[in-house]
Amino acid sequence: MLDRIAIWCAFVVALLTTVAVGDKLPEITLREPGFGITADARVAPGAYELPDKDGSGAVVITGDNITVDFSGVTLVGSPEGTGADAYAGKGIVALGKNITITGAVIQGYKVGIYAEDSPGITVTECDVSRNYRQRLRSSVKREDVSDWLFGHENDDNQWLRYGSGIYLVGCRGATVSMCKARNGQNGICISRCDGSRIVDNDMSFMSGWGLAMWRSSRCGVFTNRLDWCVRGYSHDVYQRGQDSAGILVYEQCNDNVFAYNSATHCGDGLFLYAGNETVKKTGQGGCQRNLVFHNDFSHAVANGIEATFSQGNMFIKNILKECRHGVWAGYSYDTVIERNLIESCENGISVEHGRGNLIAGNTIANTLLGVHLWWDDDEDLLETPFCKSRGGCPSTANRIIDNTFKHVNTAIKLGDDSDSVIGRNAMGSYVRQSVRAEGNVGRLRVHMGGVGCEQAKKTSNVKKHLVEADAIEAWSPKDVAAIEAELRPRKGSQRTFVVPEARRGKQFIFIDEWGPYDFADVRVFPRHVTGGNTAAFNLLGPDGTFHVANVEGNVRVEPLSGRLPAALTVEAGGNGTCEFAVDIQTKGKQLRATGFLVRVRWQVKFYAWSEDIDPREGADNWERIISSEPLLEKTCDDIDFTWSSRSPGRKVPRDRFATVATSSVSLPAGRYRIQTVSDDGVRVLIDDEQVLANWTWHAPAADEVIVDLKEGVHSFRIEHFEIDGSARLQLTVEPA
Repeated sequence: MLDRIAIWCAFVVALLTTVAVGDKLPEITLREPGFGITADARVAPGAYELPDKDGSGAVVITGDNITVDFSGVTLVGSPEGTGADAYAGKGIVALGKNITITGAVIQGYKVGIYAEDSPGITVTECDVSRNYRQRLRSSVKREDVSDWLFGHENDDNQWLRYGSGIYLVGCRGATVSMCKARNGQNGICISRCDGSRIVDNDMSFMSGWGLAMWRSSRCGVFTNRLDWCVRGYSHDVYQRGQDSAGILVYEQCNDNVFAYNSATHCGDGLFLYAGNETVKKTGQGGCQRNLVFHNDFSHAVANGIEATFSQGNMFIKNILKECRHGVWAGYSYDTVIERNLIESCENGISVEHGRGNLIAGNTIANTLLGVHLWWDDDEDLLETPFCKSRGGCPSTANRIIDNTFKHVNTAIKLGDDSDSVIGRNAMGSYVRQSVRAEGNVGRLRVHMGGVGCEQAKKTSNVKKHLVEADAIEAWSPKDVAAIEAELRPRKGSQRTFVVPEARRGKQFIFIDEWGPYDFADVRVFPRHVTGGNTAAFNLLGPDGTFHVANVEGNVRVEPLSGRLPAALTVEAGGNGTCEFAVDIQTKGKQLRATGFLVRVRWQVKFYAWSEDIDPREGADNWERIISSEPLLEKTCDDIDFTWSSRSPGRKVPRDRFATVATSSVSLPAGRYRIQTVSDDGVRVLIDDEQVLANWTWHAPAADEVIVDLKEGVHSFRIEHFEIDGSARLQLTVEPA
């Protein structure tokens, strides 16, 4: 293993030598878009407005062994006032061997720096902030599923539709160091760039990916800051991530080292996926044998580390705090998950359909579930070439050894797992259940040695197959120290792991229509809000105080003062419709938020249904469901239910339930936009006439319709059914 580490580290040695450019290079001035550079040069400092209308590049560097120094130069690709989703073209294009680009500031393009078939390229000390990003449709209260990213195809550079600060394709042995980006969608994207070095960069506050890799192997990724690369999150409302990530590793990326990076407050900290070639086409290969060592992936919306359908990866000594899953390793095999610190996650380590994995020496604290191994009937995946070539991917032959569990409801849970070993795990304070076995758990070997072993025996429902300590395969942490000794001298110089403690935690993820907030300016998002009885908006700003200076309309605002950043709630003071405006004074500025509320009282009833009366199969089935006795009845001011995988109430099942909500409201004459977010089926009736329907099994989906209504009282009826998985039902009514 250490020989492989040494090979990986050799790729980053060159970063210890500073590139000497600038003083002795001949100076040139950029005169027009498409300006060509074919020899060493220093570009005269200044701001250059150089739009790239045909995508060939505002500046094109062609040739071999060329150094171009852009220190003091700013390239601007779009006029001031252009929306970031309208940015087009490329700032600098490099075509040749061993090209060095240094010191450029590039903004307003679809891609800041683009290189193709340029082995040995070096990009250093460039600022590629404020390039392309999508306008997001999700709001503080509602996710819009159109914001999800799709990174599963890139052999034809499909990622270019998402833009990038730096995009390299076919650049073997590339170096990207000491570069920076803010307020874009993607920081660095590399495709087919084996043996590359990504070191000491700061690609933070991006709405997509900090670093994305495609078919790139034997790369060194060291001491980068990739924090707040996130979308699809609203604190305490929804947490989806929408496939954003600090580090994205897709499609046949092997033998890479990711060490000493900080990727906190991201969708996923690290998202590694074998690729569709492996899973859906050949069944072979994947993203294999990667070392992920001593990174901070805390406060991930979804998973600190997600790694799927791959073999031989090593996740060692990482920090994984406040994630949904510390490590999610579905369909992984021969994986090492060792000496990680996992705290305050919903689940510590989750591995479905895993084989031959070692989970050893980890500390797992303050989680509902510590380690979960299981097999389930993933019908579609089990039909893929990947699963067929591996006998249905059983959960088997895993080892859970020498871990420490504290403040955990269930330390280890096994479901339909076989031939696994549990040994010498320490059950610390407040472990309610040490081991829980469900389904067909076969040939399990359990040794309850270690601290808390007596408690473990008492709280385990595994009553047999206990074996002696010497029957548990030995595990030693000596290799970890050797890895650290080999890697530490090779890393870059940037300090990582220095997120200010005052801003650590998911409560400091704020996302507006362009992406994550970077704590640099003062703003209100959204500036216009809608709701039923209540609406919410975020007051964003660096540390400071605020107070509400003026309120128009019959509403109550809370809080009226406090510290930035803050979430403010507006509540209607009476029934019916209400327009309002709120003026806020902060840091010498006055900001205004406006909105529209429709306050009504909804009567909501919940029912259960079974597979033989599917509500999608004819009106009679729906009538049978809602003619039964409701399991739960309640009144509420808003239709704003984000149940996720939870039940609507103690008497209502989590799956296969139905919802009917009715109300009446007095509205002035006008055009109204009716919007729903649903999972699964939904339909809306106004005055007994259906105006909106998505009566299907679907992931969270947004639907809307515009209707003309006369002045007076109108009856509303919402019908909804849930099949399985996540559940959601939300409604807004606003003037169109």
